[in-house]
Amino acid sequence: MVMLQPDGSTKLVQSEEEYTFAFELRNSARVMVNSARGIEEKPETYWQAKAFVHAAIMLSYASLEAALNEILHIHSLADESPLNEAERNVIYSITQGELVARRNSHTLGKFNMILRIMGKPEIGAGEKIYQNADSVRVLRNMIVHPTPGRVTTFVESEDYDYASQQEIVRKLRGPLRLPRSATFPKDIITKECASWAVSSCEAFLHHFVTISGIDIGFITESKRS
Repeated sequence: MVMLQPDGSTKLVQSEEEYTFAFELRNSARVMVNSARGIEEKPETYWQAKAFVHAAIMLSYASLEAALNEILHIHSLADESPLNEAERNVIYSITQGELVARRNSHTLGKFNMILRIMGKPEIGAGEKIYQNADSVRVLRNMIVHPTPGRVTTFVESEDYDYASQQEIVRKLRGPLRLPRSATFPKDIITKECASWAVSSCEAFLHHFVTISGIDIGFITESKRS
């Protein structure tokens, strides 16, 4: 805000700047993946590598959540929204928590809710691109809200399928090309998983943008002085 002074001069008394996170979180996730790939695997770097992998997984889904919030913000408040007033009111209700997805009320479900409002085809829960992003969501939640557990690591049988014990391993067996001996967390929290998680979230967002026609420009780079 610029205020006019009695002597005719002006004085800046207040300024505002909008901030966003999707661009920053996405790029941070990419950095974590590259860092995980670049580190040499040896005992003294074990925890450093794990930190990069955990961060990449968490940041990848956080960037998707941030992108959703930026979309909702643009379409409920900005003058350049392509939606009509009725559609904007519905979007605004979502931002205020007054309207939730009738199914899959998490982030991916809200992306589909926007597509329904726009009269566009949803991203089917059975589609690979949705399933991958949803698996990242599940894995992220397991890292953010961890619970202890037990898993069988040896059975005196050549036919035992270790990978069938845990749901997260069954979900990721295909995408990560896991062997029958795979278990969580040992064979899941890896640099390969980190790379897959970031790619999966970026692919989901790109697919949403393609279907919706929404300009990806709403994911803005932070202003730096």
